[in-house]
Parts: sequence; structure tokens; C-alpha cells
Amino acid sequence: MKNVKISLGSLEDIKEFNRITCSFDSPVSLTMGNYKVNAKSLIGLFTVDTNTKVDLMIDSDNYKDYLSRIDKFLVD
Repeated sequence: MKNVKISLGSLEDIKEFNRITCSFDSPVSLTMGNYKVNAKSLIGLFTVDTNTKVDLMIDSDNYKDYLSRIDKFLVD
């Protein structure tokens, strides 16, 4: 399992992030406090506040290629 912070700053970012995430085989979720969203659900992603950083949880040990594909969304 791997946890990182991401930011989805616009509707276009959300759609691009979702497209990339849906092509990844393992479960991926976003958490904001006690709220958890399936990162492969476009409708769920629309509930994410685009002005904040959110936690991305990748339920896989094979995540390096996926992280390189979502590099533009990663934040410190």
C-alpha cells in the first residue's frame, strides 16, 4: 500500500486523473478526513474539493508506473 498527496485543480484534471486511474488494475481511493471516495468513480471524484490536497491510497505494491503517470497531480 502507498499513500501520497494529490491535488485536482480543475474539472479537466479530474477527468484526466480518472482516465489514468481507471486503467490501473488495483484499488485506489481518495480520503479527506473521514470521507473516502473510490478514485475510479468519476461521480465520486466530482465531490472532491479542487482547492485542497487530498490523500491518495493505492492498494498495491506495484504502484511506481501509476505514480509516474499521475505525476502532475502529486504534491508534497
